[in-house]
Amino acid sequence: MSKIIKNAVFDIGMVLIDFAWRATMVESGFDEKCIKTLDEGFVNDELWDELDLGVMEEKDVIEEAVRRFGEYEKEIRFFYDNLIKTVRPYPYSETWLKNLKERGFNVYLLTNYPDSLFKKSVESAFPFYPYVDGEVVSSRVKIRKPNEGIYKALFEKYNLKPEECVFFDDRIINVEAAKKLGMNAFVFEGYEKAVSDLDKLVNGQ
Repeated sequence: MSKIIKNAVFDIGMVLIDFAWRATMVESGFDEKCIKTLDEGFVNDELWDELDLGVMEEKDVIEEAVRRFGEYEKEIRFFYDNLIKTVRPYPYSETWLKNLKERGFNVYLLTNYPDSLFKKSVESAFPFYPYVDGEVVSSRVKIRKPNEGIYKALFEKYNLKPEECVFFDDRIINVEAAKKLGMNAFVFEGYEKAVSDLDKLVNGQ
């Protein structure tokens, strides 16, 4: 039996855009030791979670990173000031969302994302944004996926029924949280598979 799916909901990083932080560091001339340190101690650490959460001021998060890794103060500040360079939209993202709109879907973003970077991304790095009907951004609601509160914030803000939504995220923990709340949800493993997953869902396969 086919399902009534009205709303396509997307994570952004590694689904619609490449969060190319490592490439940006390499292109900026950071050495491998610096990259490894900032990988383990900043980008993939609770410090970055704080940027996504938005409770601490972003400048305070950066100051804490500098305090922890003072030898790389110059690199940390340069990287933060140039974060927009890490946002690289995938070639398919604009066409995909445009196609979904043409098919009658509403399109929403549900993302863990620093507020200042989101604003800059909308201005210059999200070619798909004209096809977006709305978004819930972690740093604005002060809740991160997979906390159920951020999903409920989306439902409430746009009056969405979970069962009428399909959600794509590259992290299984976020997908499982969505499913627990009644959403149809898939781990994003590539554009072609995601298109197939949605078609099978809509057609009841």
